[in-house]
Amino acid sequence: MEGIEMEDPDLFPDSPTGNFCDSMLSHFSKSDQEDSQRLCATIGAMSQELKEQKLPLTPIAYFGATCSSLDCLSSQPVSPQVIQSLTTILSLLLPRIPVAVLKKKGDFVSKITVTVLRLNSVTEVTLASGLRCLAHLLITGEKVNWSDLSQNYSVILGCLTDSRPKVRRQSHLCVRDVLQSFRGTPVLAPASEALTNLFERFLLLAGGSNTNSNEGTKGAQEVLYILDALKDSLPLMSMKYMTTILKYYKTLLELRQTLVTRRVTDSLNVVCTYPNVEVSAEALLDLLSSLALSVSTNETSAVGMTFNARLLSSGMLKVYSLSRQLCVIKLPIVFSALKDILGSEHEESIFAATEGFKTLINGCIDEGLIKQGVDQVIISNSDDRKSGPTIIEKACATIESLLDYHYSAVWDIAFQVVSAMFDNLGYYSSYFMKGTLKNLADMQSLPNEDFPYRKQLHECVGSALGAMGPETFLGILPLNLEANDLSDVNVWLFPILKQHIVGAHLCFFSETLLGLVGEMKQRSRKLELEGKIFSSRSADALVYSVWSLLPSFCNYPLDTAKHFKDLLRSICSALREEHDVRGIICSSLRILIQQNKKIKEGKDDLDGADMSLAKQRAMSHYTPEIAGDNLNVLTASAPQLLPLLSGIFMESTVDEGGSLQSTLGEFASIAYENVVRTLFKKTMHRLLKVTQEAGIAEASRNNNSMEVNDSSVESSLSLERARLFDLAVSLLSGLDEPALDVLFSAIKPALQDVDGLIQKKAYKVLSIILRNQEGFLSAKLEELLKLMIAVLPSFHFSAKRHRLDCLYHLISHASKDDSQQRRQEILSSFLTEIILALKEANKKTRNRAYEVLVQIGHEYGDEDDSGQREHLFNMVARGLAGETPHMISAAVKGLARLAYEFSDLVSSAYKLLPSTFLLLQRKNREIIKANLGLLKVLVAKSKAEGLQAHLASLVEGLLKWQDDTKNHFKAKVKLLLEMLVRKCGIDAVKAVMPEEHMKLLTNIRKIKERKERKQAASSVESRSHLSKATTSRFDTMLYCIDTII
Repeated sequence: MEGIEMEDPDLFPDSPTGNFCDSMLSHFSKSDQEDSQRLCATIGAMSQELKEQKLPLTPIAYFGATCSSLDCLSSQPVSPQVIQSLTTILSLLLPRIPVAVLKKKGDFVSKITVTVLRLNSVTEVTLASGLRCLAHLLITGEKVNWSDLSQNYSVILGCLTDSRPKVRRQSHLCVRDVLQSFRGTPVLAPASEALTNLFERFLLLAGGSNTNSNEGTKGAQEVLYILDALKDSLPLMSMKYMTTILKYYKTLLELRQTLVTRRVTDSLNVVCTYPNVEVSAEALLDLLSSLALSVSTNETSAVGMTFNARLLSSGMLKVYSLSRQLCVIKLPIVFSALKDILGSEHEESIFAATEGFKTLINGCIDEGLIKQGVDQVIISNSDDRKSGPTIIEKACATIESLLDYHYSAVWDIAFQVVSAMFDNLGYYSSYFMKGTLKNLADMQSLPNEDFPYRKQLHECVGSALGAMGPETFLGILPLNLEANDLSDVNVWLFPILKQHIVGAHLCFFSETLLGLVGEMKQRSRKLELEGKIFSSRSADALVYSVWSLLPSFCNYPLDTAKHFKDLLRSICSALREEHDVRGIICSSLRILIQQNKKIKEGKDDLDGADMSLAKQRAMSHYTPEIAGDNLNVLTASAPQLLPLLSGIFMESTVDEGGSLQSTLGEFASIAYENVVRTLFKKTMHRLLKVTQEAGIAEASRNNNSMEVNDSSVESSLSLERARLFDLAVSLLSGLDEPALDVLFSAIKPALQDVDGLIQKKAYKVLSIILRNQEGFLSAKLEELLKLMIAVLPSFHFSAKRHRLDCLYHLISHASKDDSQQRRQEILSSFLTEIILALKEANKKTRNRAYEVLVQIGHEYGDEDDSGQREHLFNMVARGLAGETPHMISAAVKGLARLAYEFSDLVSSAYKLLPSTFLLLQRKNREIIKANLGLLKVLVAKSKAEGLQAHLASLVEGLLKWQDDTKNHFKAKVKLLLEMLVRKCGIDAVKAVMPEEHMKLLTNIRKIKERKERKQAASSVESRSHLSKATTSRFDTMLYCIDTII
């Protein structure tokens, strides 16, 4: 009777009135089932009887009436349905009765319930309700004397093997709830013993009934029922009797019966995953070992193998938490079982085995186990080894065997397991996994058509590199640069080394790898003399490849303070002589400085979720004190490196990516003030001298304007001045206030220089100062504002982008001013210039102008005063009254960009629609193009509801202009109408469309319908392909479900 089946009767909802009868009627009266209707009639009659007797309609009153009725009717011949209704009511009432009342009346209620359950004509619902009643009495009663509880508990146990599924399931739940309430009390042991004895009795009956096949089948079925009950209850039992049952489980596993094995493993899984369960580590491990040994021979289904892999993983973790020593002994057996599962053909099983491997590697292979293995390896290296392999060696051998050809189909998965082992073993992986690394190297030589997992292979080799460190790694798997034939060099290792080296030693690079570099240079020269040009270039390429490893060696190195001085000599020599590696060396130096600065300032991210284990280990060696020592060594090298780098910077014609400049800036930030000051003074003196020479050359050229002069001198002077400006600003992070004033003094005349290159550099230097020196900007704000206005008439177009940067920094700083009038004055001084820059021919300048406009919108609109952004929009809109098409179109573009970026400005943009439609009639291509762009933004950013209010004016304005066939924007107008149809619907657009333009709307509708038909056809085809592709997986899923059932 589904209408009154309730596994959690205490969750039965109460009515708002608090009347139990009302609650019952509201829940069951909607059901058409006869039993539910009878239940409603019974509770209604009971409620009416209580009203007639003028008793309160409380749960206690219903409780008393129900118990009295059951007591009277249980001894009389009565319809089973009546008893069923009363028993159901009682089971629903008990959770609402105070515990004190139940303790007082518990014996009476128990007696009635047991009497009812023993009636001959009792129904399934009556039995289930009665079991719930007994369970609730056991849960709420005193838990001191087992003799007071044993009778009710025995009645519940007696139904565990009932042939009726509903009764049996209810008894299983009741035993679970009762044992849960018994935990931590004296009665848990006898309750567990009773359940264990029942299990033993049915096992004996099943084992001793071989002479009668019917009895044997019945006995086996009853054992299965008990196993179903134990799945929920076993983790709740006392440790002694749980151990006894686990021993029986081992015997049952040996039967190799699928139905039995599945129930045993299900129960075992609950024990392993149940929190805070007290279980015997020995018994659990014995059972897991037995399961592991039988995995490969007895389980072939995908569901079973997947479940077993997860069970072995969670089970071994449970054993490890109980007894580490016992767990690690059996790890090789479990690893072997997981290996067999990994070699299966079932995708889900393979995934489960992989996760199991990773879990056990990270959870059970600890430092103690690793150290034990290392000690044994060291002893065996010094003497003849007589003992067998250690546990960790066995586990590593199993992992290595995953690289056998037998597992070639899952090599990509196997690489993940191997990587996990390398990561966990760390440096000590060199003791146990040398052979694994060599096997990985051998796989590199496999042809591509037979080996599609090369990327995964390289990731795995990278894990080995990160674990061992480059010194040990290259000792096992050398680059082989000494090979007579350069084709034998392991060049495939260079990308892996570059990506995965972290926490290395600088001394290894300077002593070992740079030593090889010297040999390769000699070899290159020798080959060139022999006329072997190609081989010589190959040797040069290898030299470059070795140098390219330097940034990786500078990634959190472990010996910076001790050995950077040794590396410095080679670095300085290479910077002077080898142009190709300058960028690499500069990048390496920046990495060293930046990483140590972050750690010293406490800005390092040690909790990065995506950080590799190798990087975590390397960073764990760093502290603010160690970083400070490293920076002291780097600072000590600044007097040598800063002049060298600045000299190279001045001599080089190209600084790719600003590498030299950035490195100069990093060293200036950590160098002593006197070192930076000396270099800065030297730079400024040279700048003054070159500027004077340039002025003399310019004057000479003007005086001899009628003569043809060689401009190479002026060009070289101009380039040198530009370089000196770049060099000076590179030292910005180490300059004090007087030095900044000197640099500013040099910038001011350069802003009006006739040479476009010098002007561009001056603006660039000024923008860098304004971006990084807030104090300078605050102190000289007024002077800077006047300067920007004063130099405007003479500025060169090539400097426009950097001038925009300067203007943005000024406006941004002004936006923080307390005076709103002052903010508006500064903004209005430069806004027109920014708007006009939106029409610049140079793409970079144009894009920067858009960026500046948007940034100003954020600066003025992200504050509490939300009206500032709208005021900015209105200021831009004033450009619509401009006298030239250039100004008008620039203003429209600015409005479109602001409306696109800030949704709160869309409503303000709609107010400009009349002006927009008037401008569309100006017959100017530049203006029309900009206005159509604004309209497109409005349609795209508006919701359908907002567009509806302006739909008529939009359509009218577009179509009024659309008739002009001389322009080339009809396609854009049609696109806008299509967007309106998509947003508002074709009916809404049709309602405002003039009759003479209906053909256009009809064409749009037909195109839309044609696209929809094509999309529908392609969608059907895709679903067909998907259906065919997933048929096999669906069949597999059905098979798995059938197997579970």
